Amino acid sequence: MPSAFLDSIETCSFNFPPSTTSTTDAERKTVYQVVFFTMRAAISPLPAAWVLEKSTDGKVYHAWQYFAADDDECRERFGLAAHSANYIFKNDSEVICSTQFSAVDPLENGEINLSLITGRPSEKTTSQELLNFTLARYVRIRLVRMHTAVHREGVIGEGVVDAQAQAKRSFYTIRSLRIGGRCFCSGHAGKCKANENTVESQHQPRCECMHNTCGPHCDRCCPLYNQRPYRVGTPTAANKCEKCECHGHATECYYDRAVDEQGLSMNIRGKLSGGGVCRNCTHYTAGINCERCLEGYYRPRDRSPSAAEPCLACDCDPVGSTGTCAPVGGECVCREGFAGPRCSECAPGYNGEGCVKCACDVRGTVAGGECEEHCQCKLHVEGERCDRCVDGYFGLSGLNPEGCMKCFCSGVGQSCSSSGLKMKSYGTLDGWSVTDISKSEVAYPTRDNETGFMVFGMFELSETEAVYWSAPEVYLGNRLHSYGSSLSFKMSWVIVRGDTSGKPTTGPSLILFGKNGMKIAYGDETFTGPSNATIEVMLKEDNWYHVPKSVKDIVTRLRRTEYHGDPVTRFQFMSVLANVESVLLRGTYHTDQVESVLECATLYEGSVLSGETFSESLVEQCDCPSGYSGSSCERCGFGHVRIFENTITHENVAKCIPCTMCNGHAESCDLESGECGACHHNTFGKTCERCLPGFYGNALEGRPDDCKKCACPLEDPENNFSPSCQLQGVNSSEYVCTQCPEGFTGDHCEICDDGYYGNPSEPGGSCLPCPCHGGPCDGRSGECIDCVGNTEGWRCERCKSGYWGLPDDGCEPCSCAEVGALENVCDVITGQCICKPRYGGRRCDECDVSFFAAEKERVIDELICTCLFVLFLQSGYGNLDLECPPCECNVNGSSSEVCHKVSGHCECKAGTEGAKCDRCAEEFFGLSEEFPDGCEGGRGLGKRDEWLWRRGSYNDARLGGHSADRCFGVGSRANHFNRWAVACPEVPNRCTGRDSCIQRDELAECFG
Repeated sequence: MPSAFLDSIETCSFNFPPSTTSTTDAERKTVYQVVFFTMRAAISPLPAAWVLEKSTDGKVYHAWQYFAADDDECRERFGLAAHSANYIFKNDSEVICSTQFSAVDPLENGEINLSLITGRPSEKTTSQELLNFTLARYVRIRLVRMHTAVHREGVIGEGVVDAQAQAKRSFYTIRSLRIGGRCFCSGHAGKCKANENTVESQHQPRCECMHNTCGPHCDRCCPLYNQRPYRVGTPTAANKCEKCECHGHATECYYDRAVDEQGLSMNIRGKLSGGGVCRNCTHYTAGINCERCLEGYYRPRDRSPSAAEPCLACDCDPVGSTGTCAPVGGECVCREGFAGPRCSECAPGYNGEGCVKCACDVRGTVAGGECEEHCQCKLHVEGERCDRCVDGYFGLSGLNPEGCMKCFCSGVGQSCSSSGLKMKSYGTLDGWSVTDISKSEVAYPTRDNETGFMVFGMFELSETEAVYWSAPEVYLGNRLHSYGSSLSFKMSWVIVRGDTSGKPTTGPSLILFGKNGMKIAYGDETFTGPSNATIEVMLKEDNWYHVPKSVKDIVTRLRRTEYHGDPVTRFQFMSVLANVESVLLRGTYHTDQVESVLECATLYEGSVLSGETFSESLVEQCDCPSGYSGSSCERCGFGHVRIFENTITHENVAKCIPCTMCNGHAESCDLESGECGACHHNTFGKTCERCLPGFYGNALEGRPDDCKKCACPLEDPENNFSPSCQLQGVNSSEYVCTQCPEGFTGDHCEICDDGYYGNPSEPGGSCLPCPCHGGPCDGRSGECIDCVGNTEGWRCERCKSGYWGLPDDGCEPCSCAEVGALENVCDVITGQCICKPRYGGRRCDECDVSFFAAEKERVIDELICTCLFVLFLQSGYGNLDLECPPCECNVNGSSSEVCHKVSGHCECKAGTEGAKCDRCAEEFFGLSEEFPDGCEGGRGLGKRDEWLWRRGSYNDARLGGHSADRCFGVGSRANHFNRWAVACPEVPNRCTGRDSCIQRDELAECFG
């Protein structure tokens, strides 16, 4: 393949190897958005397998589409499923393998027409994904495999191609190649043209950008158009770049997301919307929008921020000023004692060189007399320096021609002072509604998603001429602390488009409804300028007026003022502020208005919280008489109820009278029903006449501390052990706790009862049962005094020496055997005695392994019985009296190495006898290893032996030297010592294994 690019080929053919690559420069050194590709073969079939690729740098190529002859080749060669025509793509950058353009025929002039955007999700719009997918500077055709043989008979014209002709077509040919695209202009240009500005970029296409965009590909906003973030244009949305409002004092700006989110940047329509920040403000301006002057400069009030020279240098006296001035208006900031526009004059109350302060208080002195020798006070001011209000007045102020204001105190108090509260403000756009002046109709606005403002369509109250915005709960109620401050709000409105005969309207700016029935209003202003206004209303009686009850609406078209009633007095204004029922803000400003927009509403008031201090607080703090509370005595005190006295002067005076029936324990009451409100001071009952459980006292005395908390013995719940208590007597102040729990005693449950210990009067203390297993203990420490059950210790927690067991159940004696134990001391848990060598058992009363013990006699029912326990132990028990010698049973004559633990007799085999089974019995022989079953021979007793046995006087060594009436080894369990002791003789008394003697008729077997 030659290295030259194939562009403008008519007909050419090359003998390519089976796999080769052809690259075309599709860009003239720029990037295009390629939308279709057309390739036509010449005198050979189209390639069987090939790849269409693209690149933006000529180094890294990415596949646009794969092509193969059949489904198997798509899967095996390219790892993709095969697709034919009309495929719907899953996304804008999906790469597929197609079998549509790899057929063997036509043998000549085959043509490929490929669209890179048809069938993709953003085909009819534009997405960034599709844009990136179609961008290319280089296009490459990678030829992978050619048709090596025609798969069916090829036909050219009317003849038939033979095999030799088919073999000659094994090559690639490209007659023509056409790539269709457009300039990459990010959706912000309708056309592009060659750039002839420089030799280097000559003939390079350049986008003719629109929508205030710039750059070779219109890929950024122009320098002064960054009020909104840049966005790519689409067929459905131009996404124009918005100009920044720099008031003509900057040529560049940038977008700041944080500024946008905080609503700090003003757009060219005057709205705080967007994030444009102006760069390099000129003409001594500064700020996000170049809207203010630099420090040391100011903007005259009559000069627009967009003026060519908006800022002038401050002109201030260097002695009397701080060197700065107000940013708008230029008023200099004066030092104390100086005044005037330039701070070049002495302020009232100051005179002489350097403006020294005069003796008289300028606030309370008649104008012009501040520096006289004898101060002349204003009407309601007194003092040598005119520095305090007379009794019944407060709020000394230089702005008040009378010096001080009369105390309101709701008409029940006589003296007051300034509250000294701090200034705070609050506002919200939640919960507002729209109504008329009489509140007979109600509608609800919607929130603008972009600005957050509340918007109301006037058509919703089409029958109402003057609509008003009704404030939510947060603006209502007691607003006396707002007296002397203000309520400010910002409104805008939309007027119907076109040339109309409409005109601005007039009406009250603010209306207050009081719970006392008064309706007062402020303002009559007409707004003829822009369709927005910021209105601030002082919450002071000056210029307020009553709205007659007969006024139901305001006829705005006629500009009538029948809503304007009598002036409001201070007393009336304060009585409304004491309990505000409704706040209405004006919403209609033009006769052709179609929308009313509430942008903000801020109410200021005095607060005990931190904030800006009132320079001259007009909020009073009254000295209220008994039964009244609140800064202006506007509320009834505890235990009082309000009644109203109707008057004809809009002054429905409220009085507070005591609830005498509630014993001073209810906040309020119903005078008609005689019922008390919620009882306080730990009382209950219809008239709050009883103390609550857990409290004691006499609730009828009428004092807040009538009912005191029970302390049983402490008030802390952790140490208050009785849920109730009561006075010891009617005239007694002492009390007794009535429900002390078990273990507690004393008047206040302060003592632990017998059998208990602790200190209930100590925080966290209590009474606990004595841990002495039923015995007594010390009442404070819990130390056991007299342990029972053979126990000892602080808690009787262990057995005494010589005793063992569980202390809770009582300890029992060790009872160690004197013969086998070292001493009468045992393990306190198991009872095991300390045994001498060769002794065992818990009590050391048994022989250890390989030793035996002697028999003992006991008296039972006045009969002497030798009761031998025929128990077989491990090899080697013996006689206790002989210090447990070894059994030493003869291995040939005994059936076991074990002997009787008391007698020491071994268990003999047949025909064998002796304590050790070491000899053959009479008439038997052969005691040796040769006879494993014992001695061989006869099985009977001699006549003499049998006679001696029946007489009961038989005493033979084979029986251990004991007579027959003390028998052993009989019955079914016989033959323990000799084989011939088969049955017990019939004698009156026998011994049994139950350690007792039984009568003859009860004898079943003798077991001793």
